[in-house]
Order: sequence, then structure tokens, then C-alpha cells
Amino acid sequence: MKKILIVNADDCNLTRGVTEAILDCHDQGLLSSATFLINLPVEGWTLRQLQKRKTLGLGLHLNVTLGRPVSKFRNVKSLAGKKGYFRNVHDQLARPPAPDELAGEYQNQIDLFKRHFARAPTHLDTHHQVHNHPFFLRVLIKVARRNRLAVRRSGLMLQEAFTPARLRVRTTDFFFGNLSPQGCWKEPALQAVLSNLPEGVSEIMCHPGRNDPDLARISSFTAGREEEYRLFHSAEMKSRLERFSIRLSHFGLCYT
Repeated sequence: MKKILIVNADDCNLTRGVTEAILDCHDQGLLSSATFLINLPVEGWTLRQLQKRKTLGLGLHLNVTLGRPVSKFRNVKSLAGKKGYFRNVHDQLARPPAPDELAGEYQNQIDLFKRHFARAPTHLDTHHQVHNHPFFLRVLIKVARRNRLAVRRSGLMLQEAFTPARLRVRTTDFFFGNLSPQGCWKEPALQAVLSNLPEGVSEIMCHPGRNDPDLARISSFTAGREEEYRLFHSAEMKSRLERFSIRLSHFGLCYT
């Protein structure tokens, strides 16, 4: 077997600065894939820039914890508050929504992605990695199988009840990432993962971005994004892949 690595940036389209950082990390550094927040406003500039980068895999960052649903409010009342915005991640996990409403919103986000990009996403993952919760994982798998799409590996997949074979879903063999703002990638940790990468397909999740006022208004993860931007933008870091016999790829190349 070979060592195949997908380096995926979450939160593409969160802000202009985050999107620009992701594009730079793909053009100059390690980044091979990104996942897109389709429920947030989409600028023509963003679409043009992503469509120009034919080697960047682009998946869908399914989101039910930030902004507004793409579905009509009457169809997702268990997901959103009275003002029409999604309930926050802690509330969603504590009081999971109706499964049919969640599945419907996920499907509508997939359909909207297809309308914007004239193709299906390379894969699905979730904002705030909510599919580490059994309820959200089950709904994600149902939607992914219906659409014949690969998914990001969940921490639950180490359990017998949730193995990819049992769920009948395509995903990577290994996953490396940390959602904590204090746990952003630093060079020693990334170097350790690369030098010890197992054979098979692995994903590294990251969150590069520019720490600007737009980001500070909507996210608590700010300085860490800037640090990851510098790290994953590094051409020198990318050059280490050959030393470790690692082939860079994305979900669309591995699972279609």
C-alpha cells in the first residue's frame, strides 16, 4: 500500500480572509482539499477563484450551527430559533433536531452546492464536526449513501457499531485533526504526523485563515487560524512529502 494524504481546510467561504488563505495554501503549500459553507452568502469572486483551481478538491461543509438554513424555516423549525438562525452547536448537540428536518437541510445544502458549482461535492463533512455525535452521524450517513458521496471519518468509527464497513460508507483509513482553538497545528506536531504517516489514505483537517475583523466578529478561533495559514502555506513543508514517500490527493481522486 502507498501513503496517500488529503490535507483538507474547513470553513471555505466563512470570510473572504479565510477563503484567500485557503487558496494561498493550495497554490503554495500542502493544501489539497477544502470544504465549503454553502449556506453563507456566496460571492461571485469566490466561485471564480475556486473554479480556476482544477487541482483543489472541493467538498461540502454541512452546516447547521452557523447562519441561516437554506431550507424554508417552516421545514426546519427544530434546527433554528424564532429569528431564523441555526441554534448554536452546544444547543444542537444537547437537543438534537428532528431527523427528517436535519436530513432535509443536508440534502438542500448538497443541491445548492450543485447549483453553484455544476457538480457534486467531492465529499461531506460537518461544521464543528457534529457527526462525532451518534445522532448526527446516522443522519449524515443516510444522506451520503443516498447521494453516493464519501464522508470525513468520525471518531465514532472506532466503535464496532459505527465502522465504515457496517455503515457502508466510503471514508479515509485515518484522520488527524483538533477542533480546539488552543489545539491548532504547529510545526512539530505536523512534522510528527508526516514522518509517521501510516500506509493507506489519511486526512489532515486544518483551519487556515486571516485573523481580521470579519473573522473576529463570527468566530472564537482567530489567532490559531493565522498560525495554521503560515504552516500550511509553507512550500518547504510540502517538500517534505517526497522525503516520506507521501502522495498528496483529495477525496474526489480517492473515492470516485
